[in-house]
Amino acid sequence: MAAADVKAGMEGIGRTVYAGETLEDFQVHIIATLQNIIGPGRTLILARLSGGRLAETGVIAGMSGSPVYINGKLIGAVSYALGQFPKEPIAGITPIEEMIADVDGGGRSSRPSTGDLALPVNATPADVFATLRRLMDRAMAPLSALPASVATDARLGNAILRPIGLAMSMHGFDAAIAGDLDTVLGAGIGARDRTSELDRATPQAATATLRPGDPVGASLLRGDFEMGATGTVTYVDGTRVYAFGHPFLALGPARMSMTRARVYTVLPSLANSMKIADLGPQIGTISQDRATAVGGDMGAKPRELDVTLKLVSGTYPTRSFAFHVAHDPAMTPLFAYVSILNVLTSYQRQAGTMTVGVKGTASFGTDGSIAIDDLFTGDQALAGVANSVLGPLSAMMANDLGTALPDALDLTLTVAESQSGLTIERAWLDTSHPKFGGTHLLHVMLRNYRGQTETRSIPVTLPASGPSAMTLLVSDAPTLATLEDKELDPNFAKSIPDLVSGLNRIRRNNRLYVRLLTSATGTTIAGRAQPALPGSTRSVLDADKSASPSTITRTIVGAWEERLDKVVRGSREIALTLSADIR
Repeated sequence: MAAADVKAGMEGIGRTVYAGETLEDFQVHIIATLQNIIGPGRTLILARLSGGRLAETGVIAGMSGSPVYINGKLIGAVSYALGQFPKEPIAGITPIEEMIADVDGGGRSSRPSTGDLALPVNATPADVFATLRRLMDRAMAPLSALPASVATDARLGNAILRPIGLAMSMHGFDAAIAGDLDTVLGAGIGARDRTSELDRATPQAATATLRPGDPVGASLLRGDFEMGATGTVTYVDGTRVYAFGHPFLALGPARMSMTRARVYTVLPSLANSMKIADLGPQIGTISQDRATAVGGDMGAKPRELDVTLKLVSGTYPTRSFAFHVAHDPAMTPLFAYVSILNVLTSYQRQAGTMTVGVKGTASFGTDGSIAIDDLFTGDQALAGVANSVLGPLSAMMANDLGTALPDALDLTLTVAESQSGLTIERAWLDTSHPKFGGTHLLHVMLRNYRGQTETRSIPVTLPASGPSAMTLLVSDAPTLATLEDKELDPNFAKSIPDLVSGLNRIRRNNRLYVRLLTSATGTTIAGRAQPALPGSTRSVLDADKSASPSTITRTIVGAWEERLDKVVRGSREIALTLSADIR
């Protein structure tokens, strides 16, 4: 039934599940049909609900999407709640015609955009949870108060319409992580089910057919960790499913697993009654997350990030975890970060010094793979490990060059409850007269936090020709990375392979880097360093605005590195004057 045909005073029935698999009816009394309430050109049907358990609970979080029928015809989905601490369940109903138009008319995203969800290069847990809050606030922010004229006619005063909320389900999260997530996800979303003690019933078969009024899930994480939202199915057309009656995360085009869901019971509350619900097996794909509905198709499952993670810690048995993360440019890196942090927080101490190594691969199908191999020590080691994974995933998924979706993330985390760091104390060559073309030993003295020292010797072969004045840089990863970005080799990717190559060259904390530098000026063209160019060539390139060159002030003429089992910090420079070997 079209919204235009719905009139005040009409009576209908709604349908939802309060527990188990039983569909139960409730009564609906139409109060008014309101125009331009949740957006320009949008209609909202205002109704009073009664019957079933609603007198005790009011409007229930998790019943978003519950279908409403008048004379056997579907008018829409119960989707909005009115005011705070209401004495009777008055709700907004999203017209089914708008839900169908939004889901069927939604296209596929051609360019990913994270907008205000972009994270800083060295994100902290606080940065991540603040970003998650922005994600939820953007999707679930309270809507504006009803216009005064409508409020007067409908006798609603200054009451505010809000999405009813979804039954959020979280399993497998440490209390500290779950507390942060609870604070974030609780802003505008209903039930948060962290009670892994609940006796999970045998899930329905993954091929089961959904009915209007059945619970349905949208999965963000599934496997050893689970996170997602449960709402209600409004309408099923063949394999196409329309649900919720309002957005979940307002993603537009989406790639989330559609799952069966089970409602255990309803928790009555004066503030916010909620369904205690849990996600079930995959049954399809949610492909649209729009202003009036979430929708998709039963059958084919979405592509996800498959994560396998091993935790190695001293004499404890190796623990293995497997989970799947929904594909989204903003959410995939965020939830991968949270999951890694959750494993470490669940099984390791949260205060005090520790050292954590991370080694593995992030695979992007035909776009290639990125090696992850780093070491972190100190009070922020846990966050550093999670960030070493978040960085490459964010860079690939949020790039402007094309769509790059990760297929698999395979990681091994090795933890020791001790400090494992070295500081570069001194560096010197085995000769005071280095020769062109000569091979000399570079000695580097390293000091640990207890003051004990060790010396590493690295053979370096000098160039056969070039300027006599050179600099030998011995450094840690941050120093070299900063120098490369500013002076040596600013890398601007022009293609996905360029980006993969650049991410594979990320400097690691457990490396001792040695670079031989000259003051020869060069430039970068199409993201590639062109060192020591003749002045005439540089003038031509500088005059060509289409080339967009950037100047590099020093040139690398030799590069060496050594992998250590400790984190390296500090840097030293040795000024060299090379001479010819005259015999």
